[in-house]
Amino acid sequence: MVSSRTTLTVALLSALKAAEAASAGCGKTSPPASGQASLQVNGKQRDYILKLPSNYDANEPHRLVIGYHWLDGSMNDVANGGFYDLQRLAGDSTIFVAPNGLNKGWANQGGEDLSFTDQILDLLLENTCIDEGQIFATGWSYGGSMSHSVACARPEVFKAVSVIAGAQLSGCDNGGPTPVPYLGIHGAADNVLPINLGRGLRDQWLKTNGCTSKNAPEPSAGQQSHIKTTYECTNAPVTWIAHGGGHVPDPTGTNGEKFAPGETWSFFDAAVAGA
Repeated sequence: MVSSRTTLTVALLSALKAAEAASAGCGKTSPPASGQASLQVNGKQRDYILKLPSNYDANEPHRLVIGYHWLDGSMNDVANGGFYDLQRLAGDSTIFVAPNGLNKGWANQGGEDLSFTDQILDLLLENTCIDEGQIFATGWSYGGSMSHSVACARPEVFKAVSVIAGAQLSGCDNGGPTPVPYLGIHGAADNVLPINLGRGLRDQWLKTNGCTSKNAPEPSAGQQSHIKTTYECTNAPVTWIAHGGGHVPDPTGTNGEKFAPGETWSFFDAAVAGA
């Protein structure tokens, strides 16, 4: 039987951990308003959309998810799509951000998109209540590539990333030498960014995260199914989900389900639980 003293100790340690992870913005009762906002980055106006929970609590540290859009997409597309459909799973737990890329993409020339991300984070950490141990990024296509890039460059900031049909397009500062939990989702019939490009990102994180190599079966192109491979890793987890579809942000897998939102959210939850 677990003693009441043990239970109290665990509760106190959990509370202490939560307090240590609370951002400087906790307790501030006038946070930035939800909606479109702008920052000046390297002399350029950069726009983003912020979405606070409807019942935002200034004293409760929230999860933060950044959703990067695809080539020729926009911050409005991500926000209108419920931030890759994660918003419906979040309740009041999460602050969402959708940044707008230059030229409708994330070329990250000279690190300018990374600087943009840094400035958004600085502003939100200072003015909203965020759990600094629960900052995540996700995106599709160019947005997936940018999510991979921030994991490479800011591993001390991002707790995990979910990369949907991404490739090495936005750079990888520091070569990704520091472990970060990594979820890769890609389609066998992708004719825009072929699945071998997604495998390349995955394999980089397998090495960085100290994972044991193993066979990762994949559906045939056009097959309505998906196969999830979870690797054994010593430093941080890696999961790879291959599906039979093409270059899409919301792949349909086995039994006709749109599996990416649920898998992404579960992966983020597991990254926190494993800390």
